[in-house]
Amino acid sequence: MIHLEKITRKNWRKATFVTTDPQRKCPLDEEWVTSAAFSIVQSVFEPEWQSRVIMDDDTIIGFVFYGMWEEKNAPLFCRYMIDIEYQGKGYGKRALPIIVDEMMREYQTDCIYLTLEAKNERAVHLYTQFGFVPTGEMDGEETIYVYKKQ
Repeated sequence: MIHLEKITRKNWRKATFVTTDPQRKCPLDEEWVTSAAFSIVQSVFEPEWQSRVIMDDDTIIGFVFYGMWEEKNAPLFCRYMIDIEYQGKGYGKRALPIIVDEMMREYQTDCIYLTLEAKNERAVHLYTQFGFVPTGEMDGEETIYVYKKQ
């Protein structure tokens, strides 16, 4: 069963190696998302950000990073990745509602933001299919999207 877990002494090493890089070089800045390793360190020193591993039973299959977006005074779904080994198996689509539900519970909200580069077509498709819609605003070079629970 897919679920989220906090990063702990038991799983942090495996969590830092979650990557979308087919060559598993684990760069600090991957093509579309900042690495899990950088994000975990960021959440230690900036505790307003949350790092979670995405699990399928006892296997780490992905990573998510989120927190409060001060500019909007609302949660920001900031980084999301399914490890290269588990991509193309439907995990991204299956884990997304679990993440959104957890964020809504944690922040007691019905509204979540995210930002995306327009060129990241797979992510744009995934999020818009789920119900995220562009707000017409930009955050730097990224389009701002919002999801509102109905």
